Amino acid sequence: LTGGLAGGISGLLMGTVTGVLLGISMPLMGFILSVYQLARGATSTPQAIKGFLDCKIFDESTRTWQEYSLDDDLEEIKSAIKAEKSQTNDSSRRRVKDTEYYDLLGLQIDCSSSEIRAAYRKKAREVHPDKVDKSMREAAEKNFREISAAYQTLSDPDKRARYDNSGVGSAGDIELDLDPYVFFAVLFGSEYVEPYVGELSIASTFDSLLRLSKRGDNPASFESIDDFKATLGWNVHVLKTRKRETEIAIHLRTRVNDYVEGFLTLDAFKDSCYEEAATIAKEASGARYLLAVGPAMVAEANYFLGYRNSVVKWRGPLSNLKRKMLKLRRKASMYKSILHTVKESLGIISSECPENIGRKGEVPMACLSNTIPLILEMAWTINYLDITTTLSGACKKLFYDAKVSSKEERLRRAQAVHILGTQFYLVGLQKEGNATDPSSIDEIKDRASAAFAESVKRSNED
Repeated sequence: LTGGLAGGISGLLMGTVTGVLLGISMPLMGFILSVYQLARGATSTPQAIKGFLDCKIFDESTRTWQEYSLDDDLEEIKSAIKAEKSQTNDSSRRRVKDTEYYDLLGLQIDCSSSEIRAAYRKKAREVHPDKVDKSMREAAEKNFREISAAYQTLSDPDKRARYDNSGVGSAGDIELDLDPYVFFAVLFGSEYVEPYVGELSIASTFDSLLRLSKRGDNPASFESIDDFKATLGWNVHVLKTRKRETEIAIHLRTRVNDYVEGFLTLDAFKDSCYEEAATIAKEASGARYLLAVGPAMVAEANYFLGYRNSVVKWRGPLSNLKRKMLKLRRKASMYKSILHTVKESLGIISSECPENIGRKGEVPMACLSNTIPLILEMAWTINYLDITTTLSGACKKLFYDAKVSSKEERLRRAQAVHILGTQFYLVGLQKEGNATDPSSIDEIKDRASAAFAESVKRSNED
């Protein structure tokens, strides 16, 4: 019609022919593409099944199934983290919280170490107390101390990085530097179980938030998603997650090696697992960790063995379903706990500090103290999901590790992890059933204070 209105009869004929051709060609092209995708899927599915059963990893860049090595992966991750941190540090020096020390030496914030030394020597000669009149000596001594303090800080790479992040006041006092990793490790008491859980994800989240808050008057650019990720240290976070899974996998490999190699009998290995679980259970949060780690390891071992060591066809899919249900339950528990914590905390604040409701300003600490157990319980549900997800990745790396002598060794690794997880779970249930919760609000506050003090102490030592 458009062709007829624009070009008369010839335009109408041309438009009709074009419409008919498009009407035929478009469905035909859709059919051809559908057939192509089906054929591609039909040829790729057998390869995917074979790669899965042969414990290979699919490489997206080459679109091939390749063998995986735990040790090679760890070395690659360490190199990537080192390179990323070096790049991040170079970038962060251009965005410092306080430029006082740089200004004292007359330096730009991206100056090199050689420029720092040269500037210090020049300034030291200018303001040295011996170079001025006696009437100006007191002021010169003060300036010389300030310049010396600036040089001592900026000439040391670690002190300079801490200064860039934290800044200093006019008196030269560096702000308290909280290390979230140490804080949560002390708070949740994960010393003996740390090889099985690594650094908790909740610590990484707080570390990113602290890094963002320490930028002060030098806000980061959020013009692109890459800028946002760089500000939060996202690339390093992703690498640390991989490193965490890989290190847990290496620990598991070492832990089960004596049983896998036949140096320990089944009963002896069970006894060693039970004894280790009993040691972990003695910690303040030991039972919680055992109940978080145990079922996750059992689920991953069952999933692996179900597809590769079972004559029953439905065992693999059923184990996979149970594994996914465990993650789903823990995720639902986390969301439920978050909503419950928010609701109950608002109720506590409104009942104990009604004068602060609807008023701007901070809520007094006395009103917040009774919400601490709720917040801690919520944190535990986050930890449960985090541990489950992390162990899933770690177990996959352990089971898929190509440096094994035979398929039987892989199966024995999975069987050993199943035994270890079962003993952890049983001891965790026993400890949880026999123990009463002694934690009062004051005890929890004391534990949090101790965690904070230890975090600041270790951070300053570093």
